[in-house]
Amino acid sequence: MRHRLSCAALVVFCLGFCLGAARAASPAEISAFVTGGSPGETWNTGYGGMLTITLFNIVGGEIEGAWQGSALADTSIATAAAKAYIGPSIGRLVPYAGLGVGAYRESLPTKSDQGTSGLVFVGAKLKFPFGLVIRAEYQWVHLPDEVLLPLDNRYLFAAGLSF
Repeated sequence: MRHRLSCAALVVFCLGFCLGAARAASPAEISAFVTGGSPGETWNTGYGGMLTITLFNIVGGEIEGAWQGSALADTSIATAAAKAYIGPSIGRLVPYAGLGVGAYRESLPTKSDQGTSGLVFVGAKLKFPFGLVIRAEYQWVHLPDEVLLPLDNRYLFAAGLSF
């Protein structure tokens, strides 16, 4: 009987600890961002948005959509990606790194191309009171070799709200 009570107490403690840890920080964010790309002679600024879900203050998942303009007339690339990352909170700062997969559609004046993409990224978030979050991120983008115009890297600056 005593063993059962101690096991039940341990289970309740662990469950409470896990729920408390998950509840300590806001589990979701929505952000809008401005982006730039490389090679710089091809890609100009763009914009996009992302929805982030964080679990246990260390593991995150995101859905991201972006449109990147070009220095060339009537040329752009639209991307959508699902991303996963690891990012431990250090006070208000959250450095993170992760991987993503997605799809792209590149539009040029005379033709277009679409396919799948992959990316590796690093970044940092800074959390402020009242749910304000700002972040900076650098992405190494992998598009197929036969892509019309390469997009090698992308950087973004975002502002959002956590809830």
